[in-house]
Amino acid sequence: MASPAPNLEADGSTSVAITVVAITPVRGDKLIALASVEVEVAGIVILLHGIQALRTDRPGTRVELPKYRDAAGVWRAAVSLPEEVRGPIGDAVLEALIERGLAVRVGNSK
Repeated sequence: MASPAPNLEADGSTSVAITVVAITPVRGDKLIALASVEVEVAGIVILLHGIQALRTDRPGTRVELPKYRDAAGVWRAAVSLPEEVRGPIGDAVLEALIERGLAVRVGNSK
């Protein structure tokens, strides 16, 4: 059975909506919070849990996708996403952290 065609824009692209649905503060050494994000691609909703907000050595916050330990104990990415989706997820999580007072904006961004 063939899959239905995704909802394509006039230019052939597919729209993606990203919504932060939860931010859970964590009192860790580097871990600031865990986030859950809803990603909607062509009408299909994917919920990602375990997105990590991490304190960096220099002033700032880094956002990483969920991870797991493989059989050898090495941390691996639990999901692989293209930069066109991964970047906006990080931006949305960072903005939600700033709104909740868990991170501050540094530099000349936005």
